[in-house]
Amino acid sequence: MIILDTSACIDYLNGNEQIKKVLSEQESLFNLTSISIYEVNIGLERTRRIISEERYKKLYKIWMEFISSMEIFTLGFKEAEKAAKISDALESKGQRIDDNDILIAGIMLSNGIKRIITKNIKHFEIIEGIELISY
Repeated sequence: MIILDTSACIDYLNGNEQIKKVLSEQESLFNLTSISIYEVNIGLERTRRIISEERYKKLYKIWMEFISSMEIFTLGFKEAEKAAKISDALESKGQRIDDNDILIAGIMLSNGIKRIITKNIKHFEIIEGIELISY
């Protein structure tokens, strides 16, 4: 099982050929976290407000089709608890990354998922137990 990071989702929506190639090469199921749903939808809402309703509708349709068969892993108690441990471990080493990436890692690791497709290498590579698939 593989989690798609927000960066991979955004690149997919923007028609990035590199992410499409990486996705086609994987033999595992792709899934998302509720954090990435949140982050992508922020971008979609900004598209509606700043660019156009038409562009928003086009991207939203692609997004819904893309995620329709994926399982969405949510932030519950065990996931939040794991994220807090990750955050503290990083802070004890003087390392800080975005809270949303820590939450994604907490959701992943507490559900036994170790692999993530992302362009955001610098954030996820410092989290113990995560295997990166970059593009």
